[in-house]
Amino acid sequence: MTQEKIIAIAEENGWYVHIGNNGNNDKVIFEFSKFTPYGQDFNFQAEMVDGDIQTLIDSIRYFLDAFDPDSEAYLWLGPDGHGKKGAPYNMKDIVEDMEAAEDMVLDLCVAYQESDDDE
Repeated sequence: MTQEKIIAIAEENGWYVHIGNNGNNDKVIFEFSKFTPYGQDFNFQAEMVDGDIQTLIDSIRYFLDAFDPDSEAYLWLGPDGHGKKGAPYNMKDIVEDMEAAEDMVLDLCVAYQESDDDE
């Protein structure tokens, strides 16, 4: 799958994509960013090796396996137990937002899997 197709699929799912390779021509690093339902600028990176889309899918899956919405929500809580730095005020809303972020990444991963199955 070409980089252009990867970007097109991401954009169809509401993601912005930045591409880099850190000087390694065999590995392409994709930075995906999208706003969550509560307006957080959420982003993550995944890599593709040797132009193999399965390595990108595996990298996204690895990110998902390590993603913990509760832990992520904790990072946005102030000492008073409420949101800080533009996060929603209520803890429940922050957790819901991080769960939504997890779902957004999963949807993107599924879109790449389905596209790969079509080829």
